[in-house]
Amino acid sequence: MMWRGKRFTLPSASEFPLAAIEAEEEGKVLLSLRMILGDEQYKTWRGLATTAADAEHFSQTIMRELGRGNP
Repeated sequence: MMWRGKRFTLPSASEFPLAAIEAEEEGKVLLSLRMILGDEQYKTWRGLATTAADAEHFSQTIMRELGRGNP
């Protein structure tokens, strides 16, 4: 998926690590994103994201891209 001019490669929803889903359920959005993206992509994303709103928008974009949750 593209976000702010950068391409991010995501696992399919069925391949999300269970720990990432648990972290998301516990409100640990950044930990969940790190687990989904992996260290290198997370560093790239973190260089673009500077606010809580950025994290929320990125998470919503992921869910919309994968067809999970409410966009």
